[in-house]
Amino acid sequence: MEEAESADVILLGAPMYSYAIPSTLKAWIDHVFAVGRTSMTEHPYLAGKPAIVVTSRGGSYQEGTPQHGNDHVQSYLQQALGTGLGLDVTFIIPELTLAPTVPAMAGKLAMRTAA
Repeated sequence: MEEAESADVILLGAPMYSYAIPSTLKAWIDHVFAVGRTSMTEHPYLAGKPAIVVTSRGGSYQEGTPQHGNDHVQSYLQQALGTGLGLDVTFIIPELTLAPTVPAMAGKLAMRTAA
């Protein structure tokens, strides 16, 4: 928790695993989420601190795709980090990272370059 409080910026890697965040990231959030210190207090220690989250996905979860609505990473992290901890969260989201290596996804590469 002290490392997060003393950091100028918090940088998190959050690949999508089975539609959710990795268990190790969930454990870190549980460790940092200290009621009365970093959350649920009038002046949370982390409030306003910038947080950059890089969250990659093998497919696409954008509106109009078959998987739209199944992204349980960005909404959860925005709630936990932004609302819960008061961090100023920015997301970097590479999608379709499996498209170059999975033949069935080859047609989706045009979608990645168009986005």
